[in-house]
Amino acid sequence: MWRLVFLPAPFLALAAWVWPRFDGLYGQDAFAYYDYALGPLREALMRGEGPPPFFWPPGYPLLVALSSFLVGARPLAGQVVSLLAGMVVPVFTALFARAIWPGEERGWGWTWLAGLLAAFMSQLWQSSVVVMADATALAAATVGMWALAEYGRRERMAKGMLWLVLAAAAMGFAVLTRWAYALVAIPATMYAMAVLWRLPRPRAFVHALLAAAAVALVLWPLWGPIFSLLLLNNETSAAFVGDLRVYSWHPLNAFRREFTTADGLLRYRFANGVYYLLAPLHRFYFTLLAAPFLLLGAWRAARMRSLAWALLVLGWAAAILLFHAGAPWQNFRFTLAALPPLALLVALGAQSVHERWRLLRLGPRHDGIKHLLLVTYLVFMLALMAWGGARLTQSFIERKENDLATVAWVESRVPERARLLTFGLTATFQHYSDLEAIELFYLDPKTLAGLLEEGKPVFVFVDEDVLAGQWRGRPPEANVRWLHERAGLMRLGETGGYTLFAVDH
Repeated sequence: MWRLVFLPAPFLALAAWVWPRFDGLYGQDAFAYYDYALGPLREALMRGEGPPPFFWPPGYPLLVALSSFLVGARPLAGQVVSLLAGMVVPVFTALFARAIWPGEERGWGWTWLAGLLAAFMSQLWQSSVVVMADATALAAATVGMWALAEYGRRERMAKGMLWLVLAAAAMGFAVLTRWAYALVAIPATMYAMAVLWRLPRPRAFVHALLAAAAVALVLWPLWGPIFSLLLLNNETSAAFVGDLRVYSWHPLNAFRREFTTADGLLRYRFANGVYYLLAPLHRFYFTLLAAPFLLLGAWRAARMRSLAWALLVLGWAAAILLFHAGAPWQNFRFTLAALPPLALLVALGAQSVHERWRLLRLGPRHDGIKHLLLVTYLVFMLALMAWGGARLTQSFIERKENDLATVAWVESRVPERARLLTFGLTATFQHYSDLEAIELFYLDPKTLAGLLEEGKPVFVFVDEDVLAGQWRGRPPEANVRWLHERAGLMRLGETGGYTLFAVDH
């Protein structure tokens, strides 16, 4: 058990390195979470009201708002939540592994390797310093799966019910934080039902009823909007489901490389299925060195006659990877949701290699060499993962610093009372400059004409290549083209791929 205290260490070092330089706000999503959590949600909580409408589920913003009462209404409130969640993931990955690992009831052994693999995964490092929901949702799901695995081992004990209630509450909060975990809840529910089936019917009924009550209680912020949508058909109150509305899924998307979505025209190098199949071997995941272990681990898990490995490990990983393979987006951070089960499979594969080497009886001296080679290989793999995590996090910080330099460049060339129409960096301008920054995506010709009639100086700041490719014919590109044709645009300069125009009206 004492080994577990070392698993959060990389995240403490990460925070000491990152926080003096990075406030956790990068990308439109991070700003949206921050503005909602410390704006309308915090105000609603102070009035004793429920969460107001939001695009995504409110689980993570609720924690950020509560954190702000301790550390203040600043980005640190979101970073603290993300960091603590990141620290939780490797610890409970190891506990989850120990709960279902064959022959590991009395020790840790290979289950600690699973925790280390989670602790050194690059995307988890990045998600632990940014104001985003990814690490928090993953932490809740990992705790839930651990508790469910423990319930499967202790179903005949008097306190077994508490494990199921904890599992239900944690998985419910994971869903409340990111909808994708509703898919993970499917194999988890199947496993819980299989365990309940082995219990006496009265006890199974009580356990199931209390677990359902725990889920209902955790998901309380959703009941009002859901009932309003289903019973009253009031679409305006369908809060927290914005991302569900823009998602489309089809199994044939796994074979496609080009999609037209709410994010415009997307072209990728690999087909979706190939991208997500290879994602665990990415240099910012387990690296290519993990390939033999992952394959061996998946093969061995599939051959086990273990419902826990089939549903809680293989089912979890499959639910995430197959869903994203059929969705029209490729985003590396989406694969973070499958980290714990994949870490277990890699660790299981490493154990399989070790066991097969032991069958080659070459004498004590050679056995020591084989053991040293395997340990050296694993340590080198973890070192590569740590190096990748440092590079990924550093590049993330540098992009934020470049954005701030871009904001300063524009401020030096635009008068203070001017309006800036922009796309991609709108939230950055709104938070780090005094300019009146307006998002081009939400405008139309009528609104643009009204802005021009007000007489204020108007400037446009966009990435022309992105508009011409990904957004051709969509509002950002169409609005810039309208301004060029109806009012005229005068090029003032370029920086970081963006071009600054003055509207000639």
